[in-house]
Amino acid sequence: MMVKLVEFFKPPGERPHLDEVWINPDAVVSIRPERSGLIEEAYDFGIDRNVEFSKLAVNESGFSRQIIVIGSPNEVRDKLNKKQLLRD
Repeated sequence: MMVKLVEFFKPPGERPHLDEVWINPDAVVSIRPERSGLIEEAYDFGIDRNVEFSKLAVNESGFSRQIIVIGSPNEVRDKLNKKQLLRD
């Protein structure tokens, strides 16, 4: 089962972006709160200051990649653990 999250990222020299990212919950190694200077840019980008962010460590074929997603660690954990039924 894949879970859709919203990723916040900023390529070097570019403006910040929001995009959907689909995550396999089994590949998530850790979830922690993210409060770096990049988050200030998210708020400047127009995201409400009450929104929290989390940094996920994701295992991709033996390599770990970190991504920043919208939601507190608890919100992200709950979303990753939610059982979803697929419907036609």
